[in-house]
Amino acid sequence: MAETGHPASPPRFEILAISGSLRRASINSAVLRAAAQAAARDGLRVALADSVRSLPPFDPDRDTEPPASARRFRKACEDAAGVLLAVPEYTFGIPGAFKNALDWAVGSGSLYLKPITVLKVSPPGRGACVREGLSLALEAHGADVVHRSVPVSRHDLDMHGEVDDARIVAELRTVVAELAERARTAAAA
Repeated sequence: MAETGHPASPPRFEILAISGSLRRASINSAVLRAAAQAAARDGLRVALADSVRSLPPFDPDRDTEPPASARRFRKACEDAAGVLLAVPEYTFGIPGAFKNALDWAVGSGSLYLKPITVLKVSPPGRGACVREGLSLALEAHGADVVHRSVPVSRHDLDMHGEVDDARIVAELRTVVAELAERARTAAAA
């Protein structure tokens, strides 16, 4: 029971979705928005994070007393039951701003044993380098990582840049449901 005499409410179960792209019209970001909407049909809450954009360059000298934006990012990762990532490949690797976010999370341990699904939305034959880079980076975090592929092209978006293909939305709903199940299992362990 809470100190007020009322039963404590159960902790909020939430998936944190983070796009590795800063592009406003990013397919990766559109896919995460569609995943959040699809998951809501199952009663799952997916919070879309835009914190990658606000993080200053990682500085190991500030790791023990990070800036407010880094503390918020770490807390969001720590509080999430699971994390859904959609990260494009730039110059055969992880986009700089997203890699910077991962660097800020290392010192906090906020991704340690965290169920994470890395969603590859690029067409077949593309994105292998970012997958390899993310696998290594998330291994350094000690995260529990699963990779899923749901290819999406500009043709799968409506005139507002949102995913409107029913097959893709159904696949995203399944991806989030699987991540939520992994997160529930991890929380019960």
